[in-house]
Amino acid sequence: MADYSKDLAASFSEFIGTAYFVFFGVGGSVALTNNIKDTNPGVALIAGPLAWGFSLLVTVWVMASSSGGVLNPAITIGLMATKDIRLIRGFLYIIAQFLGALLGAYLIEVVQPGQSGGATTLASGTTVMEGLLLEIFCTSILTFAVYILAIDENSDCPALGIGWALFISAIAAGPYTGGSLNPARTFGPALVTGDYGTANWIYYLGPILGALLASAFVTILRKMGEYKEKRDEKLREKEEKLREKREKSHPHEFRSTREPKNKAPERDYDSGIIEITKE
Repeated sequence: MADYSKDLAASFSEFIGTAYFVFFGVGGSVALTNNIKDTNPGVALIAGPLAWGFSLLVTVWVMASSSGGVLNPAITIGLMATKDIRLIRGFLYIIAQFLGALLGAYLIEVVQPGQSGGATTLASGTTVMEGLLLEIFCTSILTFAVYILAIDENSDCPALGIGWALFISAIAAGPYTGGSLNPARTFGPALVTGDYGTANWIYYLGPILGALLASAFVTILRKMGEYKEKRDEKLREKEEKLREKREKSHPHEFRSTREPKNKAPERDYDSGIIEITKE
């Protein structure tokens, strides 16, 4: 019988991480915006993106070692499409992320009663198609940042780049769609406040399409030139380090089975997620 204890533990981390992400994102953006929107309307435009960007930065940083800090069902679907995360873990993550967002939104409603609950809706004058395209393109750059910085390990601190990617994306989309880029981020506040806004479905379809678009970009990039060579070398080094670690722990199992160092490693489903394999 399969042992899913590690998947459940990682999913619990996603639940907690998404709850924190929504709580601090909604709470920070509402508090900042409500306090300065009348006196500094220009500054208020970046208050929300700043709160959400730093909320993601911190929660990804904190949850990276336990679950990878995905915190977004759309990005999870993208990672499943490229086999950077196993299907069973991906489905568990998605459930955990929606439930975590619901908890975070509920807690904000408890501590900030009567305030705006962070629900996303189209701005006046923004068409459904415009809103959908904004959610697609802005989610694609956020997902692309996750792949390049975290999954393929091209940064010593991927959370920093991912947080800033959300910040700049939310600045671009925020005045028109609220800058969701995350189905769970829309789901929690909408369900708690009962405010489903206009064309709520774009906040689910748009981010998913955006994440899949980034997945397609990454799939192509991984097969090309220098990026492919550098990534293959990193995978070989990672596999060799894991093998050496196992060999030290169980030397008798590796005496006659050691593979050549120049052999390309087989890539498992979770090999790229931030720290996911280090369970």
